[in-house]
Amino acid sequence: MKRLVSLGLLMVVAAMPAGASTFLKMTHKDLVRDSAAVVKGQVIQVNSFWTPDGSIIVTEAMVKIDESLLGRPDSVVVVKTFGGEVNGFYVEAHGFPKFTVNEKVLLYLEAEEDGVARVAGYQQGQFRVVEEAGIEYAVPMTDDGANVVARDGRPAPQQKAIRLDILRDSIRTEAARAGRALEN
Repeated sequence: MKRLVSLGLLMVVAAMPAGASTFLKMTHKDLVRDSAAVVKGQVIQVNSFWTPDGSIIVTEAMVKIDESLLGRPDSVVVVKTFGGEVNGFYVEAHGFPKFTVNEKVLLYLEAEEDGVARVAGYQQGQFRVVEEAGIEYAVPMTDDGANVVARDGRPAPQQKAIRLDILRDSIRTEAARAGRALEN
């Protein structure tokens, strides 16, 4: 059975367009499990630069934390991701988080390494926070160049926007179920 699932996944990946990024679908439980923190905040600065060896462009976003839903992050978190633009050179990293100054976000963050965090689940762990009629929603970031597949190799259904209060309760419930202290 395991061999059939692997073969099916291989066939789906082989049929996808060249250049597309493919990611295994992460459930809400997976995202909470893989996150040291889940935060709501606002992007206050975005900088792209070449890595020290000059091999790739990366982007760092500074996010001012308004609310911690899980974990105990600093009041400002630096989040690093692949891709960006430097002096006319552009690296498009499909499925990786992308940041815009002043954007309100909800992020599932992996543990910091060298003072820098990464988004758990790549773009699956990044949501734009929007307000409509006085209600906040977490809207998933979508990237047409990224393919998200289920464990059986089939294309995963696209995430839908969710009320932030419902998502907040779900995060706290899942953390408690996993025996993790909320720490905030």
